[in-house]
Amino acid sequence: MATPLQPLAILRSDKDVDWIGAMAQNAGANANLAGLPGNDGIIESIAILSDQQLAWEVQLYSSDAFDNADLDLDTYLGSVRFAEGDGFQVAGAGAFRYDIHHLGIPYMDVDGTREIHAKLVNRSATGKNAGAAGEIVVKFSFRAQRTEV
Repeated sequence: MATPLQPLAILRSDKDVDWIGAMAQNAGANANLAGLPGNDGIIESIAILSDQQLAWEVQLYSSDAFDNADLDLDTYLGSVRFAEGDGFQVAGAGAFRYDIHHLGIPYMDVDGTREIHAKLVNRSATGKNAGAAGEIVVKFSFRAQRTEV
């Protein structure tokens, strides 16, 4: 008998808290995004709303320890890249929108904190602006393997 699918959860960063600083080319910043219904599951899609049309990389980690010079301790799981040209506006105004679906990325929060541990990296030659001129929101669609209470 097939296991029924768990509900889809949408987890989003906060434009006023996460990734608010400037980012030069290839620079990145970490965020621990709370609110997962469980500690393990599948990331099905990622969507970005950005004030700037830049090339973005979203890296995923299994712990808030993030990367480590000792490869046995590094918690990197994988990444998704968006080209500058992937970002589009509606009627040439508003936020640049990026999205990718049907990812199926296995995800486990080994901290047990029900967080997505994500690093946002600017892959553009143009720097990301700090503050209101560089606002960004990253949304993750997550399906838990099992919902925890």
